Amino acid sequence: MCEAIVFVVKDGEKEVIMENVVTLHPEGEKILLTDLFGEQRLITAKIERVDLIGHEIILRKKD
Repeated sequence: MCEAIVFVVKDGEKEVIMENVVTLHPEGEKILLTDLFGEQRLITAKIERVDLIGHEIILRKKD
């Protein structure tokens, strides 16, 4: 499968914010995450790194 786990970096630590993510869609200053089951989450962050082999997306919260 091609789902990813989305993490946000907070105080130097990675925190899981959503699993089984299949799409990321920019919404102005925010990113809309959608998972395999259609659940959505809107987060104010920027993309720091995408690891397709490791199925990880790392976001950093905007200050």
